[in-house]
Amino acid sequence: MVKYRMTSRGTDGSEIYWDGLQYDAFNAPVQSDLEFYLAEAKKARGPVLELACGTGRLTIPLKKEGIDITGLDLAAPMLKRAREKAAGAGLEIPFLRGDARKFSLGRKFKLIFMAFHSLQHLARREELEGLFASVAAHLAPGGRFVFDVFNPNPHCLVRDTEEMLPVAYYQDPAGPGRILVNETYSYDKAAQVSRITWHYRSEKTGKTAGKNLNLRCFYPEELLALAHYNGFAAAARYGDFKRRPFSGASGEQILVLIKRP
Repeated sequence: MVKYRMTSRGTDGSEIYWDGLQYDAFNAPVQSDLEFYLAEAKKARGPVLELACGTGRLTIPLKKEGIDITGLDLAAPMLKRAREKAAGAGLEIPFLRGDARKFSLGRKFKLIFMAFHSLQHLARREELEGLFASVAAHLAPGGRFVFDVFNPNPHCLVRDTEEMLPVAYYQDPAGPGRILVNETYSYDKAAQVSRITWHYRSEKTGKTAGKNLNLRCFYPEELLALAHYNGFAAAARYGDFKRRPFSGASGEQILVLIKRP
């Protein structure tokens, strides 16, 4: 995911990215998107750029498959962990610190992708326009921009703000014991932002730390219009990583975009 600190009216998801080891332990079970993005990278037949690459959860496996890939992210703790993992695997991957809303790398890519709902950290129109403009400037002829976001679930949007649900339970990478993560959730109707807090409780110490994760919600027609008015057309739209057609019941919105003539 991409990491930003914004105004109180924007999206601030930076707090959950304070530690690359904790992030990896939390997200270790996530594998559902790997085969999809690997297939997209192989289909591209050229250099690949991953925006919001985080700790290299996808970047490193794609490199192992022979993909010429570069990772870009804003969060220093995530990049530190990514570089450590790549070095441990004997891989040379350019992990660059940069802002997906405005970047200049001096080269073109056949595929640019932004996985793991990272685009949802961009709340304001100006930020989204900056992202699409930067992507357009870095796409090689025939290149594609691929990303995924949640399909808003109306049941989640009306959750009890006092309700606390477990979302993760993992071995603490910092020492003995496990970490239990519970989630509280509220929906900001005016900003279209899900305001989430993850409460990390250490079984060893009994202490709990709260970290914020705010995600902009994009509704299906809004997302297509956003792409259109920023110079892109949808070559494909999927409802999951098995490439099933998008429908109202889909949990994901996965767009494969090309630049419009």
